[in-house]
Amino acid sequence: MYCTYFGLKERPFTLTPNPDFIFLGKAHQEAFAHLLYGIDQKAGFIALTGEVGAGKTTVIRTLLTRLTPETHATALILNPMLSSLGLLKTINREFGISDSGEEPAELVETLNQFLLQQKAAHKTVVLVIDEAQDMEPVVLEQVRLLSNLETATEKLIQIILVGQPELETLLSRSELRQLNQRITVRYHLTPMDAADTRDYIAHRLRVAGGTPEMIRFSTGAVQTIHRFAGGLPRLVNAVADRCLLIGYTAESRQIEAAQARQAICEVAPAEGRRTRRRTRILAAAFIALLLGAAVLAGMVYRRPPPPAPSVAAPALQQTAAPLARLLQRLDEGRSSHEAYQTILKAWNIVPPAPVLPDSSLEQSLRQAGLDLFRYTGNLGGLSRTGYPAILELSLPNNQKRYLVFGGLSNELALVATASGSLTEVSTTALEQVWTGRALIPWKNMMRLSVPVPYTTNNSQRDVLARLLVSARAWPPNQPVITTEAVREAVKLFQQSQGLETAGVAGGQTLLLLCRQAPGFKVPVLKKAEKTDP
Repeated sequence: MYCTYFGLKERPFTLTPNPDFIFLGKAHQEAFAHLLYGIDQKAGFIALTGEVGAGKTTVIRTLLTRLTPETHATALILNPMLSSLGLLKTINREFGISDSGEEPAELVETLNQFLLQQKAAHKTVVLVIDEAQDMEPVVLEQVRLLSNLETATEKLIQIILVGQPELETLLSRSELRQLNQRITVRYHLTPMDAADTRDYIAHRLRVAGGTPEMIRFSTGAVQTIHRFAGGLPRLVNAVADRCLLIGYTAESRQIEAAQARQAICEVAPAEGRRTRRRTRILAAAFIALLLGAAVLAGMVYRRPPPPAPSVAAPALQQTAAPLARLLQRLDEGRSSHEAYQTILKAWNIVPPAPVLPDSSLEQSLRQAGLDLFRYTGNLGGLSRTGYPAILELSLPNNQKRYLVFGGLSNELALVATASGSLTEVSTTALEQVWTGRALIPWKNMMRLSVPVPYTTNNSQRDVLARLLVSARAWPPNQPVITTEAVREAVKLFQQSQGLETAGVAGGQTLLLLCRQAPGFKVPVLKKAEKTDP
């Protein structure tokens, strides 16, 4: 509809992956480099994780286009929710070899002969398994056994496991420890930063035939889209596409911030309301940014006192200064220890034996009996989970800090102080140092596997069904618990929570389901009665 008006050959922001529009941001380039390194070094197993819509498929498709048939033999498995036998048959078919045989040993022998032939032809064999977080442990164990196909000097097949953050949770299970130990190259794909979002939009417009004279996005529009999308390409596409339709309707060649906010309202109404409120504090955010930068710089160089702020600034300083003071006070070790103590206190857990100095924060939390969900996205999405979370912050000179996040309140972020109470800080200032990654500690009291194997495990399916009933997500007039009924209920619940409706009960889905279960209490951090001036 709008392509002719803007002089575009095709729609630039479709949600369907198109190799012509491939754009590799900084994180994507780094992920790509890790994959190439693992393949070249014959690592055997490589893991690539990332949030839904982060661009994992883009990286994988780019990789497969770079691995030429003259030097590599490749296979891509898009749906790994198969039995061990079914997966082996699919792998053989994808490599173009026989999949006949009803015993795994027969199929593996056929594959082994193929691998030896490729070795003799000086070719590297690469198997990519997408959506690996949906695989059953027994099937992953079969995949591990494939790595035993080797010569005296190297592995005959390089296997790349690609999946959502739940994949790491799945791999951490005790029965998969042998596989987990064999993964020597790992990379977690983070969302694009603001500069990458800007370049991403410009790139897709350029590939589609757009010119600055015919169509452009203002700086404010790009910033608005980035804040909403949290750097996730899929969400950027959804909003940018709607922006073009709005611009076409208004006969405008430039997309402004107001049109981006309107697009967000139409694509995600709840986020749109949040975005409109955010515009009321744009000036305040700018001052807070300057204040935050000055305080951080002051760690190295003490600057002279700034001129007196305008009458609009005091409230902003009061929200940005607590964050600056926290960052000044904490080093990486202390911030990690305080986050650990705050989370255990919130969950009413008595700390176990003293944590070893070299233990990671994740190890310490698991030793205390908590399950973990690795979140990637924006603060709005993190706040909607309703759980206290540990933010990973990145300061200059690659310094890391950790803060416990308690939610959003009137466009301000709530973070825990050393006492465990919450204080308000500037959301904008916090976003400047947050990596977009967080740990959400929780208790998997139902002891469900992640993701829940409800298609093959009736007992886990029944427990999941009870959770869905508690959340009022069970299909009406459906008295029988069947696999299809559970899948539809999961999709219904995911839709109500703004999640991707894939029908897979992964980590984030379980977090939100358990929150609504009877007797399950989510910790609520206490807000400080008074914030230091």
